[in-house]
Amino acid sequence: MTDDQERLAALLNDLPGHDDARFWRGLKQAAGIYRIRSSMSAAVEHAQDGDFAPLAALVLDVFNRDAQLKDITAALADHLGTTLRARAWITDAIATADRINRAGAAAPLEGLSEKW
Repeated sequence: MTDDQERLAALLNDLPGHDDARFWRGLKQAAGIYRIRSSMSAAVEHAQDGDFAPLAALVLDVFNRDAQLKDITAALADHLGTTLRARAWITDAIATADRINRAGAAAPLEGLSEKW
């Protein structure tokens, strides 16, 4: 496991588990997502098999929503304790998930060369 994969797992481990339906319903409503707990379960299974891409994609899909950021932050703050901690958690989770996605992409110089 890479450092970013380890970090993403640790961040997500700060959240309640599958059994805390109230938290996940609140987060689902705040983010405006249809299914979150089942998507999270499937993504965790993929990560256990070494494929972190679905987990990173889920984090970006749920938390990288400017229009719902205030509601998502409030949902997380109820669990994490403060709005400031929730904002920091979201920023860290998005950055880590983005790094995981970029690690699986083509080398940046190759992509740049193809463009030019």
